[in-house]
Amino acid sequence: MKKESQHIEFKEKWRDEFLKTLSAFANTAGGRMYIGIRDDGSVCGINNTTKLLEDLPNKITNILGIQANVYERKKDNLKYIEIKINKSSYSVSYSGGFYIRSGSVTRELTGNALQHFLLTSNNMTWDEMTVPDASWDEIDEETVRLFIDKAAQTNRLPPNIKEYNTKDLFERLGLSKKGLLTRAALLLFSKIPTHYFLLAVCKIGRFLGNSHTDLKMDDLVECPLFQMPDRIMETLESKYMQTEFTYKGLQRIPVWEYPEAALREAIMNAIIHRDYGSNTFFVIKVFDDNMEIWNEGELMEPLDIKSLKKQHLSRLRNKLIANIFYRSGYVESWGRGTLKMLEDARAGEYKEPEFENFEGGILVRFERKLLKKETFETKQSISDIYKIKYADDILKMIKENPMITNKEMSQKLSMSDRNVRRILIELVEAKIIDRIGSKRAGTWVIINDVIKNSK
Repeated sequence: MKKESQHIEFKEKWRDEFLKTLSAFANTAGGRMYIGIRDDGSVCGINNTTKLLEDLPNKITNILGIQANVYERKKDNLKYIEIKINKSSYSVSYSGGFYIRSGSVTRELTGNALQHFLLTSNNMTWDEMTVPDASWDEIDEETVRLFIDKAAQTNRLPPNIKEYNTKDLFERLGLSKKGLLTRAALLLFSKIPTHYFLLAVCKIGRFLGNSHTDLKMDDLVECPLFQMPDRIMETLESKYMQTEFTYKGLQRIPVWEYPEAALREAIMNAIIHRDYGSNTFFVIKVFDDNMEIWNEGELMEPLDIKSLKKQHLSRLRNKLIANIFYRSGYVESWGRGTLKMLEDARAGEYKEPEFENFEGGILVRFERKLLKKETFETKQSISDIYKIKYADDILKMIKENPMITNKEMSQKLSMSDRNVRRILIELVEAKIIDRIGSKRAGTWVIINDVIKNSK
């Protein structure tokens, strides 16, 4: 006889309270209960098998609302009962409570776990629920346009997507239902998502040494969820990670302490699979030797930590959120996120990230790589700098409008804010331009007007 497990339970005698365990089998993955067997798996037998064969099927149906197969078994002339329960397609309650199997334990669901279970039982996810009091005025049209621009390039939406107004677009993508905004719509595109979901932010902290308590500095990334991956990466790169550069001709190649592509993938995974009904923040901790990314939300069954390092299907906690990031080209939809992280780390000669179950969520740990001194294949001079693609155009724009913003430059050049920022950094480091004043109210100054001699 097998041992007790998530799918098997032994009882020496029948009691009606065991219906709770049968409901847990139905709510989890099905299972078998044996009446007349001790905890160690040895058969003790029962005398009333005939009565149980008659009573149990009706009792299970009347109280739990499910069908069960009940059999008489025999071993060494001792009779016992086997009750087989299949996984139910709907949620099954017992005495007003909902139970699941966790290992060989029957556990009652409460709070967020219960809410998630009931939604899943009805083939819904948390982010599909509507928010009746939400206003369309809360939607940030700039973020919606950003999504449309990216999605139009992926061929994962109709070619005429740019002609859609926001309400039609949201209805088509399931982000609104009968004019009501879903939780996903508000998280992804509202101007201030914390109006509705207080903890929909990312906390980033730099700790001294490898201490979890000695905080040196921290940041709070608060923005529409669709913009959050880029905002987090910008914050990490500008304040929490060191960079060195190698030069190949005029090409400036950054080298990070951590595998940039794998790190971005880990952040995307955390944002997409987070349990937004929880009462904790999305947290990134940076230490001397490593970086930890943690978000609340256990792996969806049947995934486990070992599954993350091999081929596996995608299991979605937030279907709508995942769909938006997929359609915009940020992620794939084939369950390859963790595999890409491992591949990207190896490709950059970094140590593979580690995955861990921690405090009801998933923790991803990246080990820091020590950087070497800056190396150059060719010496880069000021006269070379202005020949970099787009640098001349940026200098001309600064001449015309010294108060021009990074965003205005990126729009005129049809280039990402991030790439414009990198070119500006190169020009500042080459002492061709400088910034005077604050980020918002300051102006650009041309120190060395190299473009006057450019052809």
